Amino acid sequence: MAGAGIAGLTAAYRLQQAGWEVAVFEAEPRAGGRVETIMQQGYCVDTGATAFAASYPVATRLARELNLRIVDTAPYLGVYRDGRVRLLRLDRLIRSGLTTDVLTLSTKLRLVRVVLDVARASLRGMLSYDDLRAAAALDTETARDYVRRLAGAEADAYFGEPITRALLLADSDKVSRVELMSGLVNAVAGRLSTLAGGQAAIIDALLARVRTVHLRSPVLSLTDTADGVHLDYRASDGDRKTVEADACVVATPLPIAATICAPARTQLGPLNDTLRFTQAINVAIGTTRPANTPAFLVQLPAAEDREICMIIIENNKAPDRAPAGHGLVSVCWEMSAAAAWMPRSDDELIARSLQTVLRLFPELRCTVDFTYVRRWPVALPQTRVGVYQRIAEFTSNLDPASRIQFAGDYLSQTGQNTAVAWGNRAAANLQRHHGHYTHTKHEEFTHG
Repeated sequence: MAGAGIAGLTAAYRLQQAGWEVAVFEAEPRAGGRVETIMQQGYCVDTGATAFAASYPVATRLARELNLRIVDTAPYLGVYRDGRVRLLRLDRLIRSGLTTDVLTLSTKLRLVRVVLDVARASLRGMLSYDDLRAAAALDTETARDYVRRLAGAEADAYFGEPITRALLLADSDKVSRVELMSGLVNAVAGRLSTLAGGQAAIIDALLARVRTVHLRSPVLSLTDTADGVHLDYRASDGDRKTVEADACVVATPLPIAATICAPARTQLGPLNDTLRFTQAINVAIGTTRPANTPAFLVQLPAAEDREICMIIIENNKAPDRAPAGHGLVSVCWEMSAAAAWMPRSDDELIARSLQTVLRLFPELRCTVDFTYVRRWPVALPQTRVGVYQRIAEFTSNLDPASRIQFAGDYLSQTGQNTAVAWGNRAAANLQRHHGHYTHTKHEEFTHG
């Protein structure tokens, strides 16, 4: 198993349940990938993945199977416009959307065309969260061009772009309309939930069940053999080691998969050439009192803030994210701003983040008692126009009988649900086609 993110650990867990002997190799000093929770000074900070959407059945089913407690977030979503946070109820989205003053009446009427278009695509099976091959035909324009064509500039500025910024930390002119359409169906409507104790509780639970996980052990190469696969990795002690295995799941980020996996390099190359990964910055700010809002998340359109995409009010997401009586907000940066600010100091990032926080919540002035900065050099896939066509080409050519299977959220709509779904799929394919083999591994030691 190459990669100990949520996709790789899910595949390892499923194979182990089926009787395989499994070893997982992870380059980083910790498992979990972009699912990470930091505990400091009584605060519980989700620095990456933050919640489950109501339409994430695969991820929530795994969480329940692992006996994790799922907590509903506050049902309110905020959109900031003209100096004020406007509230929408996620569980009553149509009703609150019709009554909100975020958009003018004429724009709301024009947005019906977007809603109907997305509904038609969904009914035709083109927007399935874990397999968007059918959506390749829709991958012809940016989310901005799509919304402006159907509903105008205001609809893009205060409807489409806040959604793309919340989903991908990217302005609407930087992503395909497929991302917006899929997000409307799979991530926005309905209630959101999170895990008690932090989103990384699911990683901890998987690690407690998967018996062998090698950290600081990057996979260097992966090749087919006559009756299995040959995996080279660099162990944490610096030695180069070899594993002869019956099969392997590649659950690394795409650029690494394209580097290490010789058998699939021809297929991976075009996708890797097209799909780029963004950088991200998350700044957590703890306060001695909570913000005056019932929302768990406030979206900031680019027209209101070029650098900050959204603020997650963590104590409204789940009560255990902050000490009693305190508040916690997470400030999420837009991808281009994150790239530009990545070299700046923590103090500079905190000061800039506080500018936006205090503009929205001036009551938090002089209440800060905790800060934490997380930089993500490799964050989310940037699904520009044409990327979903390349994803469809790659996934359509995947061989379910191959000894090398792929898992990860770059294979469809980005998110924990997709990662878990592809981890399940990779494990099921190996069990179906190679489950009669004796599942052992043999290591050879060489020094390099």
